[in-house]
Amino acid sequence: MSTKMKGRMDPAVSPVVGVLLMLVVTIIIAAVVSGFAGGLVDNKDKTPQASIDAILTQSTTFGNEYELVFKHLGGDPINTKNVQLITTWTNSTGVTNYQRTSAPSYNDTTSFEYRSGSESNYTLSELNTHYSYNGTDTYYNEPYLVVPGDTPADGTGLETELWWGNYIFKSGDVAKISTTNMGLEKDYTAIWGSGGVQSENEATPVIKNFQYLTENDILNVKLIDSLSGGTIYEKNVNVRG
Repeated sequence: MSTKMKGRMDPAVSPVVGVLLMLVVTIIIAAVVSGFAGGLVDNKDKTPQASIDAILTQSTTFGNEYELVFKHLGGDPINTKNVQLITTWTNSTGVTNYQRTSAPSYNDTTSFEYRSGSESNYTLSELNTHYSYNGTDTYYNEPYLVVPGDTPADGTGLETELWWGNYIFKSGDVAKISTTNMGLEKDYTAIWGSGGVQSENEATPVIKNFQYLTENDILNVKLIDSLSGGTIYEKNVNVRG
């Protein structure tokens, strides 16, 4: 009798087990596909994580004027090509000064001299630093990567490689916005040995209306990842005397 019952139960049990197995397999495949797709999205849109500091202080390059210095203290390397630098500050009357800095676009068909004898294919109107000295025009994009003994448009060493948008900002690196970019007028007589020559940035400065900042004003600085839209870094920087 037991044998007969077993024989009757087998046909009923087998379809149920088969359906359950198919359901389990389907769930596993769906989970694997979902995890893989999620991993692709996470990798594509991940915001770089890094420890950075920003200081707005008196310039070590141009005497008693100011410069904004970024220091990468550790964490992910940051491709400045994919980063928006945003600066904001509000004056005593409540007027907010906002400025966004991006990487310049590369143009294969058009070139220009970013300094005498040196050409570049980056879109001139997108470079944020333009000044003249003794009749020579110079163009580049800040913040520039600090390399000892080199500057971003001096005709020697690294040139466009130091421009914002063209370098990877990694642990130990320093990037700088010099006073030339701040929209300030500066007498270079004592530095360059040329009588009464003045230079002023004629392009869009990194900090709007910087010349009106006073000691103890607060400058908000943000680094935004263009790919993910996430904030890499933000700090309220106190203007130091």
